[in-house]
Amino acid sequence: MKALRLNELQALLQGGGFTAWWADFGRAQAEQREAGERRKDLLSQAELMELRSELVQRAAMDAFSDGGIADEASARLGVEAQEHENRALELVALFEEQRFRARDLWYRMGGAERSLEETADTGARRQAERNLPTLQKEYAAEDQKRTRLWAQVEETWGRSCERSLLGHEHGERARQIRREAERLFKEAEERRQRARQLKGEAEVAARDVAGAGQRVAQLLERAAREFGCLAGERFLYWHHRDDQRLAFAVPLQDEVAAPIGPSSEIRALTPFVVGPQRGVARLEPALQASPARVEEKDRRFEEYLLGSRPGVPGHQGGSGSGDGHSTP
Repeated sequence: MKALRLNELQALLQGGGFTAWWADFGRAQAEQREAGERRKDLLSQAELMELRSELVQRAAMDAFSDGGIADEASARLGVEAQEHENRALELVALFEEQRFRARDLWYRMGGAERSLEETADTGARRQAERNLPTLQKEYAAEDQKRTRLWAQVEETWGRSCERSLLGHEHGERARQIRREAERLFKEAEERRQRARQLKGEAEVAARDVAGAGQRVAQLLERAAREFGCLAGERFLYWHHRDDQRLAFAVPLQDEVAAPIGPSSEIRALTPFVVGPQRGVARLEPALQASPARVEEKDRRFEEYLLGSRPGVPGHQGGSGSGDGHSTP
């Protein structure tokens, strides 16, 4: 790592070689950022597409469940309709029997009435007169039974029809639900395929990120070779010629950091002074030192080496020859 003064560093940063390197480095960083942002965006889209696919899949499964419930309702109503139909057929058979009985009484009652009208035999007329009220009463009772049986037949047929209509409605609803569920399953599969496609594109972007990162690393290595600096990820470092305990730190990008002098903004390629204890955690703006300040630092350094050193008994500053005489 070279040792430079601030003016030398500024001249290096403004030189043609560094300017060309900086343009290449900026392009590589831009490519890395763009590829990284594209990768993040593609991964976000893939995750969102997978989530939507899962939600659609659940909706399709719920639809199939609803379709099953509708099928069960349709089947149950169909069974009930058939039961009512069977009951109606039984009632029709009973109605036919009752109709025969009522018809027989009707014929008998009619015969008695004709006997009263046509016979001249007194005994036969009396017998007919005695039988007619009984026949009329029996006929009325049997005819009422016939009427009630027919009413039950019609009511049972009505219930069968109602159950059948509701059953067909539930069956049609089940078919519609299954068609919707099939559509949802297809949509879920399309979303899964799109998510896989987006992940594939994200992998390509990740390779672009890695390639751009490799170019950035190569450019940092090139900077270390060509400009004699220590290349970090965020800063380039040069030793401070006037104080080897300090170094110049040159940012490679704009940042917002803790307050630095009058501003908290770090501008790229703006030199800062850092020490080994805290490094870039404590940045100080690099100011051009005056010749008097440099001479003062040199004088203090000489005093440190040649002057009295506390904690060393009998030691007096000298010229370094060991003769014990202090330097005037």
